[in-house]
Amino acid sequence: MEFTDLCMLRNTFALSLAFLPVLSAGEPTVTLAGLQVVMDDGEKDFDGFKTFNMSSGYNVALIVRSPEKTMVGFDEENVKITLGGAEADCSFFSNMAFSKDRLSMKLEFNTSDEVKLDEQGRLKIEGVLPVTLASGKEELRAKPMAVKVGAEVVFPSDAEGVPELKVKSIGKPDFGDAAFEITFSTNMQMDGFAGVRFYDKDGKALEAESGGSSWMSFGGKGSGEVTYQFKAEPTELVLALESWTGKEEVQVQVDFQAGLAIPKK
Repeated sequence: MEFTDLCMLRNTFALSLAFLPVLSAGEPTVTLAGLQVVMDDGEKDFDGFKTFNMSSGYNVALIVRSPEKTMVGFDEENVKITLGGAEADCSFFSNMAFSKDRLSMKLEFNTSDEVKLDEQGRLKIEGVLPVTLASGKEELRAKPMAVKVGAEVVFPSDAEGVPELKVKSIGKPDFGDAAFEITFSTNMQMDGFAGVRFYDKDGKALEAESGGSSWMSFGGKGSGEVTYQFKAEPTELVLALESWTGKEEVQVQVDFQAGLAIPKK
C-alpha cells in the first residue's frame, strides 16, 4: 500500500493494532488513543482553512495510565517518538495534559515527513516517554504574613527548592464571584508543586482557588505571576506549598503498529 492509499482512508471505522509490551506490575502503560491522517490540507486553496484544521501528515494521540503512583512530570525536551520511522513533534499541554487524579496523561505527536508502512499498510509507532512519578506529597508552611502589596512570603531558612513570592497586587477581581484575589510575583513556575494552600494565623484553612498564571523566560531564567482568589478577604495568612515526594523518572516504552481500513458494506 502506498502512502497516498493510506491517506485516502482518513474517514475510517476500523482500527487494527498490534501491541505486545513487556510490563512489570505497577508500571505505567500506554494506549493508542487516536490516529489521524491528512493527505491534502488545502490551505492555499481556502485562504488558510485546513482540512480538519490540521496540516498534511500523521497525528497520533497516546494516553499513559499509572495504576499506583501519581504522574507529576513529563520531559518533553527528551522524548523521542517516531511514526513510520519519521521523528514526530510532541504536543504536551503542561498541567492540562493530566487527569484530575494525575493517574492519566494525554500526549499528541505529529509529523509531516514521509513515513514508511509495512506490507499490510500499517504504521509503526515507537519510542520512549520519560515520565516522572511520585509516591506522596508533603506540606511546607511559610511564616504568617500581612496581606498587602510588597509583602514577601518567608519560608523556613532550611527550606530548599522554594520560590521567591512577593505580593504584587490585591483587591476585588474584575470578573467572577470571588470576593478577593492576591497576585504574587514568582521566580519559579508553580506547576511543579503538588498544590498551594492558605491558612489563617490560627491554622484554619482558607477557601481559595487558582485564578490564573503567566510565565516568561529568557536565557535559562524566568519570572512570572500567579493569582489566587478567595471567598472572603483575609488580612493575614499563611501560604503552604505542597511538594511531591518519592519522585522517580521511568521510561515508558511505546511499540505499536496501527493500520486503517474501511469496513465492507
